[in-house]
Amino acid sequence: MTFAFDIYGTLIDPMALGQVLEGMIGDKAPPFNNLWRDKQLEYSFRKAVMNQFNHFSECTSQALEYCNTFFKTRLSESQKGELLDMYRKLPAYSETLPCMQSLREKGHEIIAFSNGKKDDLISLFENAKILRHFDQIISVDEVRTFKPSPKVYELLIRKSSSSIADTWLVSANSFDIIGAAALGLKTIWLKRNTNTVFDPFGLPYTRTCDNLLDITGAVE
Repeated sequence: MTFAFDIYGTLIDPMALGQVLEGMIGDKAPPFNNLWRDKQLEYSFRKAVMNQFNHFSECTSQALEYCNTFFKTRLSESQKGELLDMYRKLPAYSETLPCMQSLREKGHEIIAFSNGKKDDLISLFENAKILRHFDQIISVDEVRTFKPSPKVYELLIRKSSSSIADTWLVSANSFDIIGAAALGLKTIWLKRNTNTVFDPFGLPYTRTCDNLLDITGAVE
């Protein structure tokens, strides 16, 4: 069986920059951080529709510029550079490593499947000490578009060592789950926050979990 994991928000915590942001901009940090993440994804969607691909790191940088303007925070170039550098060193969630170790012990294939640039993903995984647990790292750069384009999930299906019936996408992002389900993949929606609402359109998830450690039990 193959488990393909989304990265940002699923295995790696993109909100972990909150403390650093707070030191730079004070109480504007929480809404700034939330909007930064939202705009990062919005830009990837827009670029996919417009067929104007560039690396996800560019979406991250452009979203940071937007937030700096929107909140009038006047971050310096060195501060923006520090934040973008730290984005390559975000920490993993506490249950990420135990989950991967459990799947590895059971003989499952583990794939990193992300909008992120492969070099950035390797940096993340090295920092989080989880790089060696991946059998493959699949970046959307290979098809030059972003999730939830069908091209992205077709790439995963081609590269998985399992049949489509035995390939699971695990993601905390409902748009990712819906995109994978549309191509026939089985899906696990990771509902980290009890207040999160699944998008009310498209195909539903196959399973849902509150914690990465519940994954194997959900599919066995």
